[in-house]
Amino acid sequence: MAPTDISAGEGIVRTVDELLARAIARRASDIHVEPSESGVLIRYRLDGLLQDVDRLPAHLADNVIARLKVLSGLLTYRKDIPQEGAFRAGNGSRETTPGIDVRVATFPTVCGERAALRLMYAVGQVSGLDDLGLPPTVLGRLRRAAEQPQGMILVTGPAGSGKSTTLYALARYIRTVTPGRSVITLEDPVEQRLPGVAQIQVQPHGELDYVRAMRSLLRQDVQVLLVGEIRDAETAHIVVEAALTGHLIVSTLHSGDPAEAVVRLLEMGIAPYQVAGALTLVCTQRLLRTLCPTCRGQGTCDVCLGGGYLGRTACGQVAEMDDHLRQAVLDRRPVGELRQWIKASGPDLAADARRLVADGRTTLDEVRRVLGTLDTDQREDG
Repeated sequence: MAPTDISAGEGIVRTVDELLARAIARRASDIHVEPSESGVLIRYRLDGLLQDVDRLPAHLADNVIARLKVLSGLLTYRKDIPQEGAFRAGNGSRETTPGIDVRVATFPTVCGERAALRLMYAVGQVSGLDDLGLPPTVLGRLRRAAEQPQGMILVTGPAGSGKSTTLYALARYIRTVTPGRSVITLEDPVEQRLPGVAQIQVQPHGELDYVRAMRSLLRQDVQVLLVGEIRDAETAHIVVEAALTGHLIVSTLHSGDPAEAVVRLLEMGIAPYQVAGALTLVCTQRLLRTLCPTCRGQGTCDVCLGGGYLGRTACGQVAEMDDHLRQAVLDRRPVGELRQWIKASGPDLAADARRLVADGRTTLDEVRRVLGTLDTDQREDG
């Protein structure tokens, strides 16, 4: 990959604008600006994977980072500390990149400062529950839980598994089917704008953190509260108490599957009777790349940039808090027993992923990349 030749007439402003415009045109979620002795590597995160897309001359590194700092309101003369900021592409920039909120984080390295940019699209590629790619049985359970007047819905999975996208889809569904309910979100950061929903951006290290915001909002006649993420025990206690006192709570949690989510709540100090009483449903999901419709995975066309895949879809597993699971929680059964009971009540992640393979939407290699070794692999080895 040869470095891009940038003439003096174009300037750094145009260079940064073009990098942003190209990323937005490809629906990249992130941009990485990584300096090295040989140049500045530009990488876009496309469909969950980082791809090298350009290399700028090494002498432009400081100027590119400085331009990003100016846009983000950061200190250009401090190159020895990490900094975080944001700007809206299109404001003071070129008209080729309008209406996109951009989060910028810089960090010093031995070759100079690197920058990571997160692109916050006003409306994602997925807007409704039907667009997620989840099977009808999972969607039906999600809808039923979202229509309840109270309780707690958790969307779980590792980073980059589409949890926030599902959260926004649930918010839109709640607004559509029960328009009279008061819906408020607490997010860090606000990634998509939701018409008719009061969205609040919390500051985890400032005065308006999740805990303080939730305690105040519960006195604001809120009926549905979407919490971006349950990160600690204090937040967990408040959302559980809110669910037990007549609110519908929708939030995310980092966990591998529904059984781990239940156990994590218990490990945060939530009493078993509170978990059993507050929790309505856990939906665990992963994102799988889908085959390019043009070359069908051959990687021979420009549509998928030679990657063979284009776009992503979700596979999922749900666990509803029925009487058996509720009793298992009250008895503090180990995670292995919880997992077996949940699996017996419906398909797990691997089974749902195989559904997408059977439908010709993705491949077993992609499933293994995301989920790891499958049961079929272990049986073949045996």
